[in-house]
Amino acid sequence: MNVSKNIKLLLLKLGQKGHDVSLIQEQRYSKEFKSVYSRYKLTFWIEGKKKDKKTGKEKDCMVPDTYEFKSAIELLQFMVVTANE
Repeated sequence: MNVSKNIKLLLLKLGQKGHDVSLIQEQRYSKEFKSVYSRYKLTFWIEGKKKDKKTGKEKDCMVPDTYEFKSAIELLQFMVVTANE
């Protein structure tokens, strides 16, 4: 199974359904296990209101809704369910 190809296809499908979505993959080294592992952050950008700290006025902006996954399989399962809603 080519995971990166499936992730790209699901990102495309989510985008075509009208979701504004971004994906970040981090690779980190674990001293405890002495190996490299990947972590994924999937962010949906939702229209919302945010209060300006200086003026106190509310303005329309894009608010992030982020989900973190420790494996590509968990990420794919979540993306398939979300894309088919």
